[in-house]
Amino acid sequence: MTNKEKYKYAYALTSMASTGLSFVEDSLNNMMRDTTDLSRLRSFYILISYNFELILKSRIVMVENFTDKHSLNDRLIKLGHGIQAIAEALGNAGLQEVGISKVEKSSAQYKISTTHYQEILIEDFIKIRYDFLDDITHTVDSQEHERIKKYMDSLFLILRKVKEKNDEAKNGHGAQIE
Repeated sequence: MTNKEKYKYAYALTSMASTGLSFVEDSLNNMMRDTTDLSRLRSFYILISYNFELILKSRIVMVENFTDKHSLNDRLIKLGHGIQAIAEALGNAGLQEVGISKVEKSSAQYKISTTHYQEILIEDFIKIRYDFLDDITHTVDSQEHERIKKYMDSLFLILRKVKEKNDEAKNGHGAQIE
């Protein structure tokens, strides 16, 4: 596949992620009155995790080589939902160029350190959906709402850098992973 062909799919991934993150941001700013409503917060955590995954996978699409849409789809499915696996596939240089300095996995979260010295906690997509099976209860405090809003600012910065890198790669100016 050419970079222009791959860009169509990378663009779709970032567009979906942008829409999802915008929904979370708008909801936090306009409709969420109870800042400790655990059911809404869980939904936001799921959306944030899923959309961050899409952002990173859009870079996989642009930096790896694929013979066709099926091989691209197979690769994305094989990577699964694990942000750590996706980050490792991109490598340190690939993460740095989109504003991520480090990805660390704990039992139920990923700590994303950014090149602009912020930290984002991203819930593990599987764990946040099924943590009740392990009798895990999330506790939230009155600052949870504000923390998520701060994460959103950093996520939108990363998204913007990813879109820029994808545009560069489409035009033949980006690095490829062999």
